[in-house]
Amino acid sequence: MMPILFLIAVFGIAWIDLFLPQPSLGLFSEGWFALSAAKSALRFAFIALVMKNWLGFEAFGLRRLKPFLSGYLPHAGDLANGLLVAAAAVVFALGLALFSLISNAQNPLLYPFQGSERTGLSLILMAVSSLGIGYSEELFFRFFAVTSLEKAGLCPAFAVLGSALVFGVSHGSQGFLGMTAAAMLALLFSFFRTRGKSLHALSIGHALYDFVILLAVT
Repeated sequence: MMPILFLIAVFGIAWIDLFLPQPSLGLFSEGWFALSAAKSALRFAFIALVMKNWLGFEAFGLRRLKPFLSGYLPHAGDLANGLLVAAAAVVFALGLALFSLISNAQNPLLYPFQGSERTGLSLILMAVSSLGIGYSEELFFRFFAVTSLEKAGLCPAFAVLGSALVFGVSHGSQGFLGMTAAAMLALLFSFFRTRGKSLHALSIGHALYDFVILLAVT
């Protein structure tokens, strides 16, 4: 049970802001995107520190974790694979959008954002926020969470499924449709991880997907 308790503790600390009073910022405003980027950077640093000191990066399938230092910057292959991951996620989203139209279901988080005004600064902050969310969530849910569940005795398939379910539940503010979509996207991202895609590729793909969805909603 220790790895599971450790997983719960790390999740609770990294995303503790979900359980605290929220600042008085307009949803998806420039300030909201800036704060989101800052929180994602702190999450990434905290999760990376835990991984390094608990089992070491290699135990989580990471050769080393210096994504912003020379020697481990994203290379052309990571960017190409990131585009592949994003394209697959967007195709999934189009299918989900079609289902939403047929069933008249809506995402309560994204619906109020429709028709929002976009500025150059808001687009930049949106991109930075998407990148931060991509890296922090992929590091935790696709690497830390899956490995932790495996250490608890789950087979790889059930570890991936468990991580996907936690990822879905963490999107509870988006309603049942949003949680289901998030869990299915998590399985899609995990599929690419099992195919050998790197943290950079998954994170960039996740970020591009989020950015495209935000643009499409407006």
